[in-house]
Amino acid sequence: MKVKISSLLITGMATLFLLSIALNGSAGDSTFLKTPGKVYGKIFSNFHTQIGNSNNATAFEIKRAYFGYEKKLSKHFEANVKLDIGSPEDLSPYSLIRRYAYFKNAYLKYSNKKLITYFGIVDILHFKMQEKYWAHRYIEKSFADKYRFGITADLAWQVIYDWADWISTDFTLMNGEGYTKLQADNTLKAGAGVSIFPLKNFVTRIYYDLSAKSIIESTLAAFIGYKIENKVIGGVEYNYKFNEDYKENYDRFGFSAYLSYYVLKKLQIFGRFDKVLSNKLGNEDNLWNLARDGSKIIAGIEYSPIKNVKVALDYQDWFPYAENEPNSQFIYLDVKVSF
Repeated sequence: MKVKISSLLITGMATLFLLSIALNGSAGDSTFLKTPGKVYGKIFSNFHTQIGNSNNATAFEIKRAYFGYEKKLSKHFEANVKLDIGSPEDLSPYSLIRRYAYFKNAYLKYSNKKLITYFGIVDILHFKMQEKYWAHRYIEKSFADKYRFGITADLAWQVIYDWADWISTDFTLMNGEGYTKLQADNTLKAGAGVSIFPLKNFVTRIYYDLSAKSIIESTLAAFIGYKIENKVIGGVEYNYKFNEDYKENYDRFGFSAYLSYYVLKKLQIFGRFDKVLSNKLGNEDNLWNLARDGSKIIAGIEYSPIKNVKVALDYQDWFPYAENEPNSQFIYLDVKVSF
């Protein structure tokens, strides 16, 4: 039955994808644009040293590198392919000395007036807005990405529709495995979000996704953001994951708050506080995920000497909730280069 349902969803997805393009009209869009595409890339690197520990870990790192190409095919169609070169997210102690290349994006995009739709390996909108308001991805991942409340990209069909200047909705049907694990398992994940701009400089967003096996796994996220260009930017988000890994009552939840203030146009100070927790099971005394529960502080100063280069000196501290675990304190010099 699950296979049949998945087949019907995929068929319906493809039909809706074609209808959405047809109904919005692509007349006059048959001319292939001969203008060249754009090559782009990003590099995240750092030097860090641990403090308050006799075995002070000190190292240079290139945490991630992105390399891509995007091409406007016609008035309404464009294509994008992007490689993500970094360490696999496994539990091996040697993972940081290996590098793999994955397709982070490989999609066809159609846009017409208020409608945008993607098909292929696309960015998932669970936390893309939050990531923009955190605005320091090269220093640390956004909350939902860092603590695995969601996936950053996946094989999916995605539709975004702007109903008015103050409200936008989005729907995504995805594999649910993430862009590093593209195999099919007959289980799809569906996600939907609503973004509302109630006042000038403010945004609020609600997102919910779910996937079902014998147990339903789902995630709820809420966000409030505030931004004045080149002056201040910040946000508060809350995430709750129900039945993680399809295990009943194994829930995780937490929040993140972050703020950046521009002292000068090219100089800003920033800070962030995370708190991530799990629930107790039955009569257990401890949280089921206690070994990974805790809070984190990030604080620093960022300077941008030119438009495509950012340098930040920051302090990071992880406070585990397990009483027998010490906190981890680091000083980082982070660098982002984009082109």
